[in-house]
Amino acid sequence: MSPVNPLDWDLGNVPPGVAWGGVDEAGRGAWAGPVVAACAVLDAETVRKWGHVLRSVRDSKKLKPERREVLAAELKALLPAYGIAEMDPMAIDRENILEATMMAMRQAVAELSLRPRMLFIDGDKGPRTGLPERLVVDGDALSCAVGAASILAKAHRDALMVRMEAAHPGYGFDRHKGYGTALHQERLRDLGASSIHRISYAPVAGLQRVDEDLREALHQSLARCASVDELRAWVELELRPAYGRLKLVWVETLRRRYADRLALLAGGDGPSGGEA
Repeated sequence: MSPVNPLDWDLGNVPPGVAWGGVDEAGRGAWAGPVVAACAVLDAETVRKWGHVLRSVRDSKKLKPERREVLAAELKALLPAYGIAEMDPMAIDRENILEATMMAMRQAVAELSLRPRMLFIDGDKGPRTGLPERLVVDGDALSCAVGAASILAKAHRDALMVRMEAAHPGYGFDRHKGYGTALHQERLRDLGASSIHRISYAPVAGLQRVDEDLREALHQSLARCASVDELRAWVELELRPAYGRLKLVWVETLRRRYADRLALLAGGDGPSGGEA
């Protein structure tokens, strides 16, 4: 018996006339770069017009990179709505990878221009989007909408990691996309961690080149911030570039001091400066 095409699986699990969505992520297991989530929305009209394209949708991991890029571009043109969201390494280390993934999924759904009536979520944990959710283990292989989301998330993240190699040359991000390959481990050993590495991950933490002087300099520059705008600039211009050379426990201390400084300054200085 031949397997059911993912589009037929969707149509067999969605009430007639209802728009539905699929949600998936890319980069959850990587050592560097963001986790990316996407939501792809489908409806009956899109299936009628573009079913021949949708029937070629598969789990992104089973597609060659060139085919995945082409399909991602086609999906962006034909889907009635889609959303893509990232959570960066600082958020991953602050929240843990599971919660950062759920946050990215919620954000991807929140960005939709068309709200689906139900969502298929890849995996066994729902992000609590406020919409009806059905958890589907191996959903990227079973569901067309989830497969489409996996293609969008993977293509987006791969392109981002290629750009990251230009920003952080020598790590091979364009080749391994931040995953824990032998090449990545070798380059980490040679170069230490970059500002886009996830320092809460043991393989990264074990190969960091931490800088005590930099930690002290950050504490001093944080103490000099005299406004919420200066705090925001401190995160972007000082903390982020230094991130790979800081121990996680140092970052947690800096976050607490940042929060204290923000509470002191925000009362008379307008809106919050965001999270560190």
